Amino acid sequence: MRRRLLHLLALAMLATAAALAVLPARWLMLTLPSQWPLAIVEASGTLWSGSATLALGPAHDRRTLPDALRWNLSLASGPQMEIRHPWLGGPLTLAITLGGPVISAQTLQAPASALAPLDARLAAIGPGGTLWLSWPRLEFGASARAPGQRLLDAEWRAASSALTPIRPVGHYAVALRQGAGNTAELRLETRHGPLLLEGRGGVDAASRFHFQGTARAEPGISPETHAALQDVLGALGPRRNELTQLHYR
Repeated sequence: MRRRLLHLLALAMLATAAALAVLPARWLMLTLPSQWPLAIVEASGTLWSGSATLALGPAHDRRTLPDALRWNLSLASGPQMEIRHPWLGGPLTLAITLGGPVISAQTLQAPASALAPLDARLAAIGPGGTLWLSWPRLEFGASARAPGQRLLDAEWRAASSALTPIRPVGHYAVALRQGAGNTAELRLETRHGPLLLEGRGGVDAASRFHFQGTARAEPGISPETHAALQDVLGALGPRRNELTQLHYR
């Protein structure tokens, strides 16, 4: 009886592997929630090995990325998927282990214009420059991560805006760290530049994002530079006490 069960289990695993090998990649287009700011607009190949074209932004105003995402699923060392994209510093591996899903450490570099579809205020300023992201190996298992553990570091380098001739307006850094329980804490700060951005936020236990911060011109800059930043500050949010309020939820 035991041997028969093992044979049935082996046959089931083979059938699953065979199905993955032939199921069309376009089925992935149905897996992402419609309210996400990320969508698969075209896919080819199979769930086992294929490619997909991604788009960023809300459903009514998405922008397609120029390069395709490619993946290959392997079972040689346990279920794992290798993902490649020109923005990634190298292959990104998603693995399923006994402890839970694991994402490999990696970096990502992208044009700052990719921010525009994510929020109308960002689209209004016409962001330029380079985005750089880095994250460590992340495990999503039953054991909780310690508060303060690094989750993601991001930088907006040589930041610019279509609303001002000032180049750059600044260099900004975002740090995402593990919070208490199933929360995450985010901090934005300015490394340097005449446009100062700062704030705090995070993700609560219900996976809702929140952020509150301010934007202002650096004290002591020339009147000409101060004036050249006013359109950017006005597009980012409402003004109060010479500070532009940054609220995102």
